[in-house]
Amino acid sequence: MAAYHAKYDLLLTPTVGRKPFKIGSMNNSAFEDAALKTLNVLGLSSMVRYTGMIEKVANKTFAWMPYPALANITGQPSMSVPLHWSSDNLPIGVMFTAPMNDEATLFQVAAQLEKAQPWFDNVAVI
Repeated sequence: MAAYHAKYDLLLTPTVGRKPFKIGSMNNSAFEDAALKTLNVLGLSSMVRYTGMIEKVANKTFAWMPYPALANITGQPSMSVPLHWSSDNLPIGVMFTAPMNDEATLFQVAAQLEKAQPWFDNVAVI
């Protein structure tokens, strides 16, 4: 990433790879919850790695949000800005990732974007 940022100021990606999912759709199934509880009660929680459940959860998670992981792994500062809205009025984020220790650039870009295309009044408080 340091080589990338030597050439480019920011990395621009979508924040998520899909539209927001319904509440609960990322939950484990009843069977998965029962299996986890059983393994924990028996003191065999380390066996979970052999069930394929970890890979299933990771695949489901990274399919929905593949881009933030890069900044999380490298420790780089990033921000998600709601620059677009879906047809059902959900915010769609645009993610900017800066070089290490360059949060100032992110704040400057956010201020410029908010001035050019205000989003404050569009973001619903839940």
